[in-house]
Formats: sequence, structure tokens, C-alpha cells
Amino acid sequence: MSSFFEQELGRLFGDGKIFDNPACSGQACLGTLGKDLRVRVQFVSTHISGEYDALKLTVLNRTDGPVDIQVLKLEDLLGKKPVPGNPNFREGVTPHIWDCYGKLEWYAYRPTDADYETIRQAASQYLNVFRERQQERPQDGPKLVYICAPLRGDVEKNIEFARQKAQEVFQAGDIPVCPHLMFPPIADPENPQQDQAARDMGLRLVESCQEVHVYGPEWTEGMWAEIRHAMDLGIQVKTDQETIGRSPPRRQAARKGKGAR
Repeated sequence: MSSFFEQELGRLFGDGKIFDNPACSGQACLGTLGKDLRVRVQFVSTHISGEYDALKLTVLNRTDGPVDIQVLKLEDLLGKKPVPGNPNFREGVTPHIWDCYGKLEWYAYRPTDADYETIRQAASQYLNVFRERQQERPQDGPKLVYICAPLRGDVEKNIEFARQKAQEVFQAGDIPVCPHLMFPPIADPENPQQDQAARDMGLRLVESCQEVHVYGPEWTEGMWAEIRHAMDLGIQVKTDQETIGRSPPRRQAARKGKGAR
């Protein structure tokens, strides 16, 4: 199901011309509008369950959450479309995606290139209002880079591994933000309350960074939480110095009992 939405959202926004850094994953497409604003776009149903007849655009501040929400109904943008040769639609049909027992497809009428462009321009016109309000500052100097790596298991070895990766980021001229070097001395991972507090603080640190770098052959539950949080906010996520696009590459899941990090 999600691959169809990814395909259609990618066709609308994947070229990066409507908003920056588009990443389509599942039923949503995420991107950036500037320094602090992010956008999430998804097809939604406004009338009948299983009939996706609108685009929902959510503008988010990366730290404060939703700023504004706009629903663009396809009927308002495209009107009714003729379906030649089909007596069931003499008055035409409103374009929408429908879920036919788990299979997604356009119902009776598939949008043309001109229709896609109409949808794109409507989304662009709405988002430009927020982009123009941004007081942008050029991104000069080093970036804040969050070090996302495992902690549990051989803790000392994993801390040293994260330290080495932080050093690589530092030597490349950016500022490493490494929770492995911050929290273990002050938060006991065996204490559930302290451990949860450290994880929550790690997610807050993610929000302050321009990039998240993912390291290690095994991605733990806590690492996935950081990756998803970054992608939800439109923060660039890299693994082995390659940007994650549609969705995070599959890695071996954390073994039961290893915890969050």
C-alpha cells in the first residue's frame, strides 16, 4: 500500500522544486522549507473511508511542532473529469485514490501531467507563504552532527566506537553531538528512570542538529527512534555517508533484551 503513495508523492514532490530535501516514506513525503520549518504531505480521506480525495499539508517547526495545516481537495483543484465510454460516469468523476481490498489505484480516472502540475502549483502557493516568512540565515561554518550508534551490549567498546566516529566528524570540520560521551557518566543505563530520561534528552539533541550520522552493523530500537524522529522533522540522515532517501535501509533488528541503545 505504502509503495503506491510513495510513487504518487514522489511524482508530485520528488524533484525538490516544491520543497527542499524531499523524502517519501510510507504514506507521507517529508521535506524542509528553511532553517526551522519542515513540511509533511500525505493523501487523506475527507469523506469516505478508503477514498483518498485530498492532500494534507502540515507545516512544522522542528522544535515546536505543527504550525499550520492545509487540506487541498482534489475536487476543488481538478473538478470532475470525464470518463469516455463508461456509462456509469456520464457526469464525470472526481479524481481520487481508492483502496480496493488492500490494492491502491486511481479510481476510474488517472490524472494527466497537467493535473499533477495543478496539484504541485497549489501546494507550492500555500507553502511559499511560510517560506517567504522565514528569516533565513546562510548556513556558514560547521554543522551540528548527531552521532547515532549502539550503546548497549559491550558498553565500553561501543562508547569508544562512538568516540572515534565523533572524532571523524570533528576532523571533517563539523561539530559532533555524541550522547555516548555525555550521558553514561551521569545517567545509569540500568536505572529505568535515568535511562528513559537520557533517551528523551537524546531525541531533543537530535532536534538541534542539521544532520544525523548512523553508525554500526546493528541498529537498536533507540537508534531507530532517533532516525525516525529526525526524518519526521526533515533532518538529513546519513548512513555510511549516504543520505537515507525513501526509508531507512534495512539492518538487523536489535536482539531482544538489548534495550533502546
